[in-house]
Amino acid sequence: MRLRVRLTLALVAAHLLLTALVAVLAWRWVDDALRTQAEDSARAVGRVLARGGFSTDEHVLERMRELSGHDFRLLTRGATPQPGTVVVGEGAVVVEVDYRTPRYAAARRTVLLATLGVAALGTLAFAAVAWLLARRFARPIEDLSSAARALGDDLSRAVPQVGSGEVARLAGELETMRRRLLAAVEAHRQAERLATLGTFAATVAHEVRNPLTAVALTVQMLRAERPGDADLTRIGEEIERLDLVVDEVLSFARGMRIEAAVCNLRPVGDDVVRLLARQAEHAGIALTVAGDGQAQADAKRLRQLLLNLVLNAIQACSNGRGSAVRLLVAERQIAVEDDGQGVPADLVPRIFALFASGRSDGTGLGLHLAKAIADAHGAALTHERRDGRTIFTLRLPPCPG
Repeated sequence: MRLRVRLTLALVAAHLLLTALVAVLAWRWVDDALRTQAEDSARAVGRVLARGGFSTDEHVLERMRELSGHDFRLLTRGATPQPGTVVVGEGAVVVEVDYRTPRYAAARRTVLLATLGVAALGTLAFAAVAWLLARRFARPIEDLSSAARALGDDLSRAVPQVGSGEVARLAGELETMRRRLLAAVEAHRQAERLATLGTFAATVAHEVRNPLTAVALTVQMLRAERPGDADLTRIGEEIERLDLVVDEVLSFARGMRIEAAVCNLRPVGDDVVRLLARQAEHAGIALTVAGDGQAQADAKRLRQLLLNLVLNAIQACSNGRGSAVRLLVAERQIAVEDDGQGVPADLVPRIFALFASGRSDGTGLGLHLAKAIADAHGAALTHERRDGRTIFTLRLPPCPG
């Protein structure tokens, strides 16, 4: 049964019970008053007959009935009175008075009609009050109850913010609990995915690194024999890139370890441009680096971070030839900016989240790993869109001393 129905029935039942109790008490008071009045009248008749020396013939008694307003008769000592009468003995005279007069019947009808009227009007009034209370309290509580039951099946459905006072605070607490549960469930799923991906990544990286090392040694031997061969140089650079990718995958699987030292930032930027120059040239994109500066950083990890940012920028510009990607180096800071279309608006709030990607062929790992490397350095990696350019800025800790 719904709460508002229970509330209405409870209020109406309480009203009817109270009305019945008041009616009983009122009737007892009326009955006692009429009985007392009849007793007083019987005593008066008895005293008149006993002390006044009046005759007890029927004519005298009828006259006394008219004067007293009560129907009475004289009894002999020991006679059994009739029900609904009052018997008073006054000397040798015993008077029996019937107090259930027409006045008594009228009083009974009045009490009964008044009771029925109060019960009917009160029922309507209490039903209206119950409806108002249900609208203010019961319905919000029912809505919250339904929402609480739904939390077990669907955490995506928001808890309605209803009611006022304590009910409104309860609704707010339930919504907060729903959001925390949703975040906990998502975190659990993310942890499961990361554990699975980490195991897979470590296995793949291990299997790739061994043959990659053998290929790199072979290329080094060939370059020693043919030092001016541009093709061997290009192959060596691509192998170096592959080795960085394998190392990045292993970092993802094992966790990020940083060995920070005083680092010149410009050589790191030059190295990234060198490794991605052919890819940028193939896409018709100008890739440049400018500026200089130092910071406390792990140069190898910093190169991984910039490779991800620059590669992401090149892919963002790949649909329009004539675009540019620039690395701007400053003291304790490197910015990567491009002229591409930018990050989709719906992706911006979770741009560094794992598996978040705006491209159908993207993995959603590059920016996440870049953010992980920045966090491991205690650095800040931010994104902004300004004047038609997408800018990722890395702000590094200062050098000691």
